[in-house]
Amino acid sequence: MHNQLSLPGQPDALLLDVKERSDKIMNYFLVAYFLVGLFLAGFYGTWLIGIGVGSICLVAYYSTKALLPGSTLYQYVLSAVFGLFMAQFIYQMHGMFEMHFFAFVGCAAMITYQNWKLQIPIIVVVIIHHGLFSYLQDAGLPDIYFTQLSYFDLLTFGMHIFLTAVISFICALWAFQLKKYSELQVAQSIKMTEMQKEVQFTLERRQLSEEKNRILESIGDAFFAVNNDWTVTYWNNTAEKVLKTSRNTILGKNLWDVFAGSVNSESYKMYHEAMALKQYVHFEDYFTPLEKWYDITAYPTEDGLSVFFKDITERKIANLLLLESEKRYSDLFDLSPLPKWVVDIETLRFLDVNAAAIKKYGYSREEFFLMTIRDIRPPEDIAKVEQLINGPMNSDGLTKRGTFTHKKKDGELIQVDIQSNGMNYRGKKAKLIIAHDITDQLKHITEIEKQNKKLKEISWIQSHIIRAPLVRIMGLIPIIKNLAPDDPEREKILEYLDLSANELDDVIKNVTQKISS
Repeated sequence: MHNQLSLPGQPDALLLDVKERSDKIMNYFLVAYFLVGLFLAGFYGTWLIGIGVGSICLVAYYSTKALLPGSTLYQYVLSAVFGLFMAQFIYQMHGMFEMHFFAFVGCAAMITYQNWKLQIPIIVVVIIHHGLFSYLQDAGLPDIYFTQLSYFDLLTFGMHIFLTAVISFICALWAFQLKKYSELQVAQSIKMTEMQKEVQFTLERRQLSEEKNRILESIGDAFFAVNNDWTVTYWNNTAEKVLKTSRNTILGKNLWDVFAGSVNSESYKMYHEAMALKQYVHFEDYFTPLEKWYDITAYPTEDGLSVFFKDITERKIANLLLLESEKRYSDLFDLSPLPKWVVDIETLRFLDVNAAAIKKYGYSREEFFLMTIRDIRPPEDIAKVEQLINGPMNSDGLTKRGTFTHKKKDGELIQVDIQSNGMNYRGKKAKLIIAHDITDQLKHITEIEKQNKKLKEISWIQSHIIRAPLVRIMGLIPIIKNLAPDDPEREKILEYLDLSANELDDVIKNVTQKISS
């Protein structure tokens, strides 16, 4: 008897969280039911029933749970135990009608497990108890306390069981709907995770200008570049689609002239900050004209600013809906597409990690819990850990730093953007840390800068070295035309022409070699 969500790729933490949370609630219910039995024993002196039956119920539940820790059988036992407690209370109060409502309380409590089948044991116990005890009481058997009515006929029994079944059905339906809603939220989060793709490049040997365009057009993110005067120098196809602005409209124009409505926006401020401080920035911003949210990373270069961004509106809307309607579900942390973990500020030990961190870094959840945050840093970067953990907060509540180097289980080093937020985690001072892998983006920027450097070198060769022999050739040709065929100077000028031509040929070979390298 197992009631588990079978969603592909779903982390075990979701089931574990629902189970553990419900188990804690049931501990309070069981203690309360046992104490109610002791309280009721004082009315008619039913101490033996209150202690005996109550203890048997508790032993049945906790022994099943201890002997079969990997099974959900104990939950079905718990459902039956709630029915038995109802029967005990009815007997203790000599058939007081109100004691029947404890069965309804048990039905409602079982909803938290999100398993409609758990309503079956309690309703079976109620039917057996009511049928047997009403028959025995109507038969005149003494000391059978079921109801304070003198006679419990079949119609009354039927209506009683029917109403109990209706309430049980409503509770089962509620549990079933909760399970379906949880599955829907998990499926949506997994779908969003699958939509995040790694940026891939296919570099082929072409002329440098074509190769540069291939790199920028092949990345999954939208991309544009501006020079130091904010003139747009590049605008890739994805940027055209995401911002609904063609490159013909914006290339060669001032960015803030085209997007005048964005002046003094968050993007405007962050771009200027990156340009002024020569440090990359990563943030999210809302673009009012298109009613879209974007995830943006801007990198300053020697010539201006390079900006990567992508539309995260669906993810943003989904997150807002989840925050509004599912704040109680901690699987939001585990289903984030970015690696996240919670760290004890004093010991720097991992208190919790999400599935993305496990996948990215290669450690299992159990291995993470035996480690500190120092263990995912190269030795030379360990000193930065304390600075990040104890660093001050920004105005938005996040601690932001530059690029950090992290070490995966297999020894691979990656560059990550770190954000953290202080929190209280189960009574401990901790920090929630989010790691954004920017290794590929940094490589792209470096590759582009290398290509720009080569273009500048070729431009200088064309404007200086090639020009010299070409000018000499152009000057010698008119002279040789004016010389007689037998003039002795003609041979010398021809040697000069040959020398200049060979020099020009060497320069052209040098340029060709740079292009193909």
